[in-house]
Amino acid sequence: MVTTLAGVGLWTTERDAQQEARASLQALQSEQAAAEESAAMVIGILSAEDASHLTVPSRDGGALQVVYSRDQQAMMVQAAGLPELPADRTYQLWTIEDGTATSAGLLASADDAVLTDGPIGEAVVLGLTIEPAGGSAQPSMDPIASEEL
Repeated sequence: MVTTLAGVGLWTTERDAQQEARASLQALQSEQAAAEESAAMVIGILSAEDASHLTVPSRDGGALQVVYSRDQQAMMVQAAGLPELPADRTYQLWTIEDGTATSAGLLASADDAVLTDGPIGEAVVLGLTIEPAGGSAQPSMDPIASEEL
């Protein structure tokens, strides 16, 4: 009886280990697919005939390096030297068109990068605000950095 219980215990432990290994493999495959998608987007932006680059200074120090392509309908934004924020605040990017602001992503750190895809109209303004951790549905302040794309 003790041998049977030990065998069942070993089998259960092995099954749990296999399930954990499968879950880890699936997570790695998902991360790899996301990385490949991001790399393809960056290559598409940088190699686009209409690729544009601009530097958007922040009034609080630092800047945003922006590369975008209307043909690719994608944008890459790299923060550079923005002041560090307390843990309860985050930098949030916005695309602003005809007075309507749409979140373009959160910067996890003062030197983070964000890739976004979607239409980039002719009169779109990129803005950067400081929001509560997790971001906001709409900007809670005037942008500390902004530039028309």
